[in-house]
Parts: sequence; structure tokens; C-alpha cells
Amino acid sequence: MTLPVTAESVDHAARDTAIASLRQLLGARLSSAAPVREQHGKDASYHPCVPPDAVAFAQSTAEVSEIVKLCARHKVPIIPFGTGTGVEGNVVALRGGVCIDISGMNQILQVSAGDLDATVEAGVTHEQLNEHLRDKRLFFSVDPGANATIGGMAATRASGTNSVRYGTMRENVLSLTVVLPDGRVIRTAPGAEICGWLRPNPALRRLRGHPRRNH
Repeated sequence: MTLPVTAESVDHAARDTAIASLRQLLGARLSSAAPVREQHGKDASYHPCVPPDAVAFAQSTAEVSEIVKLCARHKVPIIPFGTGTGVEGNVVALRGGVCIDISGMNQILQVSAGDLDATVEAGVTHEQLNEHLRDKRLFFSVDPGANATIGGMAATRASGTNSVRYGTMRENVLSLTVVLPDGRVIRTAPGAEICGWLRPNPALRRLRGHPRRNH
């Protein structure tokens, strides 16, 4: 399999050192296999595939932070990756680097039906969250038309047909846990991971009224 050449690559020695350090940190969850790299070098857009030098499969915020610190130390680019459903070409690795796949961070941490909010990890998908909310007669309103991750939707300010009534991701995200380019972790508001508004599901007619909001 022949992969496209990146437009501009980082220093090879720095890249190799960073990848070796990441392999020690992640073991088998750091891949430089051509098929894996090719899968992570393209999204649903028309842009041609430009693969990263390696793919790191993170499972926690702490791991993402360590990956980012290592890459920052060696000046190696990083590219976040959810499900690859974006249409902006954000995952195309024009300068090579390390792709951070967050699909393994897929835990729904908390649902507060009374407050109409939920806290999830970045790799939770839109369909996964709404399937979890079905029995509670709630739903997460932003529907981009693809089974995107909540983290990717927040990163691109996703919208959809419901956004005319309920707003885009900007209006539906209450707080974020963010890993900065140097690896530091901050929270934009009290809470953890991604916390966002939920809505009473209009398809469930037995629901009466709207629960209170304490935010």
C-alpha cells in the first residue's frame, strides 16, 4: 500500500524519539501500521488522505495529557480523531505527526435528569448518548446527520436540523475538560469532561412538563 507523502514533515529524529516514548507509554495502543495511519488520515470530506506518522489510542484525559506533553516537548504535531465523520478535513496530517484517537474514551459518566444535563467523555457518540437517554424520555438535540463523537461535535460547533429550535453545540455545552497544547488540563466551568444540556423527547407523549434547571 502506497500512502501519500505529507506536505511538510517534522524533524525525523524528533519524530522518532517522540514515537518511541509514546510506545513505552501506550504499548500496543500506539500504531504506525500503514492501514491504521491511512484510516486516520482522511474524513468524510473531499480532501485526499494524508496520514499521520503514528496513531495513539488514548483511554483517559490523563493519557491525552501525557501524549500531548511528549509531542510538545519534541515539537511533533498532534491531530485529534473521533469517528472520522467530519467534512472539514481537520484530520488530514499535512505535517505528519501523531493522531490521537479518542474513540476509546466512550463512557457516559453521569445523567442528571432533573437538571437536564449529562456528563460524558469525548469519545461518546451522538447515537450512543441518545440510546442511553431513551428510557429517561430525554434526548441530546444536536444531530449532525452522522454518528459523530460529542468531542468532535464540540470541536466543530456542530449543528443540524434541530438547531433552529434548540441551538448548535455552542448553546448546548455547559463545560469542558480541555487539554491545552502544552499538556496542561483545564476545566472551563465546574464539572468534568463534557457537560451539556438535554431536552425532553417530543416523541414520547407521556412526558409532562419540563424538569427544573439549577444552572
